[in-house]
Amino acid sequence: MHTDDTKTDALTAEDVMSAPVVTVRADTPIEPAAALLASHGFTAAPVLDGDDRLVGIVTEADLLRSRFLPAALPAAARPTLVHEVMTYPPGAMYPDDDLAAVASAMLASHGRSVPIVDGGALVGIVTRRDLLRVLARGERTSTEVRRRRGLSD
Repeated sequence: MHTDDTKTDALTAEDVMSAPVVTVRADTPIEPAAALLASHGFTAAPVLDGDDRLVGIVTEADLLRSRFLPAALPAAARPTLVHEVMTYPPGAMYPDDDLAAVASAMLASHGRSVPIVDGGALVGIVTRRDLLRVLARGERTSTEVRRRRGLSD
């Protein structure tokens, strides 16, 4: 869903998204991907292909399933790379999407984050933590966010 230029001053994904985004490559082995999430305290990371296109998202659950659930499989048959366990499609949205729509999509998918793309490029990510910050600050408009950041209208 894209918003149009005539809409009100509602919060958008761009107002609250985190950027730059920590990502993993589709051909990254599972163990380094798990280490990346653990070291940053993230629950998920967008997955990029060799051309920096968003191809999925890898979550803690994806990585844990890859290690602990295929125990009955021979070691050679177990997944070893991120692209084998990532969630697809990644459920990306756009910077100008209304924040309520982003939150609804996140909650409907039971996800903890939504990648934000612009022109096919990953430009940010909205996490549950980002949404909680908005709630805690009581921000209701893009103008309030810009004022807090010290940006002019």
